[in-house]
Amino acid sequence: MTFDYDFKMQIGAPRSVVFERLLRIEHLSRWFCGWCRIDPKVGGAFKFGGETCIILPEQRSWDTTIDEGEVLRRFAFTWPIRASKTRVSYELEDRDTGKALLRVRHLGVPFEDTTCGTVQDAWRMCLGNLKSISEGRTDSVRPDHSPLTGRELRLTVLIEASPPKVFGAFAEPPQLDHWSTGGQPRGNAAAEPRPGGIFSFGWNEGPVRVTAWKPDQRIALQWSRGASDLAIVFEFEEKASGTAIYFSIGEFTDNDPQDIVRQRGRWSELFVSLKNFLESGESGFSNSYDQQVREA
Repeated sequence: MTFDYDFKMQIGAPRSVVFERLLRIEHLSRWFCGWCRIDPKVGGAFKFGGETCIILPEQRSWDTTIDEGEVLRRFAFTWPIRASKTRVSYELEDRDTGKALLRVRHLGVPFEDTTCGTVQDAWRMCLGNLKSISEGRTDSVRPDHSPLTGRELRLTVLIEASPPKVFGAFAEPPQLDHWSTGGQPRGNAAAEPRPGGIFSFGWNEGPVRVTAWKPDQRIALQWSRGASDLAIVFEFEEKASGTAIYFSIGEFTDNDPQDIVRQRGRWSELFVSLKNFLESGESGFSNSYDQQVREA
């Protein structure tokens, strides 16, 4: 069994700017990998590695080959993973004035999970960072393959917006619905701003209850999930350049270490989506989460 991934993202930058960030090493190191060498022509070698890759290299680096390209429009490379010749392709189209639509496909991937979470969430994280740097903003949370210890997950993200604006993205269901889906609202988000109130990201994974609600400062939730009641906490702190969110979730009681890894990848992707929404007005994806992966 293999998996095919298909992402469509709207980026508020001209096609030429986005294309450059797909190929130049100083940009690739901010959204796709830790380091790379690339010969940007058909038949050219594309080597990349580092701890922020979507999938950690089997050796020192991934050795891939560019097999198709058209300047400022598209290129593709063959990426051998576990003896499978997977293929990544990028296609760019013009949208509204000064904007581009990017379609990314990664076909024939021989697994669904990697050491930083799911392949899908890792790609969404990377593409969210590509959107941000293409639009002249900072990159954010990157894929994290470090071993997890304990039964609690912690993450931190810095967003260039005031605490009331960041808090509002949690408190107002239309905003919550936008970023928690990556830009494809389902109409299922809910936020009752009181202890005991219902809070929903619009997912179908058990009820979430508010246990603490301090405007612009703290939200605490209880997520009933399987045999576990997980405590989720968001703390908001004003910084000189915006707002830091300190996130924690635990204690995981089920004996499934991979579940914590998946949650790390999922929440990391969500925070990149939140950052794009608050700083640019949209998270960017134009196809839904469910449409982005299929078994091949």
